[in-house]
Amino acid sequence: MKKLIIAGAAVVALAGGALAVWAAYDVTGSSGGQGFTSGQAANIAVDPDEADLNGILPSETRTMDVSVTNNNVQAIAVTGISLAFNDGGLCGFSVAPLGTYPFALGGSTSANVQVNVTMGNADPACENNSGLTVDATVTGTLP
Repeated sequence: MKKLIIAGAAVVALAGGALAVWAAYDVTGSSGGQGFTSGQAANIAVDPDEADLNGILPSETRTMDVSVTNNNVQAIAVTGISLAFNDGGLCGFSVAPLGTYPFALGGSTSANVQVNVTMGNADPACENNSGLTVDATVTGTLP
């Protein structure tokens, strides 16, 4: 029985050590601007679902939803989604948009666009950074 208790304590100690090395990172979201190449002024709302990235770890990839709402009467063609993080490059985030571009988004409608976000081998200065934010930008064209 004594050997079992010691082995259990070793497993708990090792797990605690792993948790110290692989700390989770939380990200908060905000809306960014939209760039359009023609037509009337864009009235597009964009909202990244930052909760999809809560607890992301180095070398992990998560799929994040970005809600895009076309508040115009006419349809738009969405040509891209990009994300910007305020980590100064310390967390090593990279983004790979999913889906096919361009795609049409009708007037007064919304769509969820998915992007893969990968956290690289984060600099130790990134660990426990509670002030991480992400801005989403939509690019596209109006008729």
